[in-house]
Amino acid sequence: MAERILVAYATRYGSTAEVAEAIGDELQKVGAEVDVRPVDEIQDLSPYRAAVIGSPIYMGKWLPEPQVFIEKNQQSLRTIPVAYFSVGLTVTDRSPEILRNAEASMDAVRLLVNPVEVGIFPGKLENSGLSFTDRTIIKMIRAKTGDFRDWGAVRAWAQAVYRKIAAA
Repeated sequence: MAERILVAYATRYGSTAEVAEAIGDELQKVGAEVDVRPVDEIQDLSPYRAAVIGSPIYMGKWLPEPQVFIEKNQQSLRTIPVAYFSVGLTVTDRSPEILRNAEASMDAVRLLVNPVEVGIFPGKLENSGLSFTDRTIIKMIRAKTGDFRDWGAVRAWAQAVYRKIAAA
C-alpha cells in the first residue's frame, strides 16, 4: 500500500490553498509523506494511502472542482481514509446554526465518500484580489475583511486527522 497522503484542494483567492499547505506541513511534522495539490492537477490516486480534500464555502456550497474530483474518483477514495475541510468567512461566528450550515456545504460530497473527519475553518478576505462581482457581493452583505484563520485549530485538526488515518 502507498504511504503518501494527498492534501487536495480548490481555492478561489488562495486562502484555502494556504490552509491546505498548513495541513500538509503539520502532517509532515508527524512523519507522513505528503503531496499538497489543487484537485484539478491530480490524475492518479494510487500513490496515496489517504486523502484530505478541501474547498472554500462560496454562496453556501463547495466549489464545483472538488465535488467533480470526488465524484470522478469515488471508487478509489472509498478504499482509503478521507477527510474533508471547508474554509469560509461565515464561520468566524462559531454559532451552532453557522456551523450546521457550513457542515451542510459538504453534504453532496459526504454522500459520495463518507469522511473519517471533517474540519471547518474561518477564512480570509482581502478586497484587493476579488473580482468585481465578488466585491459587489461583499459590499452588499457587509462582510468583514481580514484574516480570520486560526492556525492553531488547523494544526490541531491535521494532527487529529493523522491519528485517524494511522489507525485505519
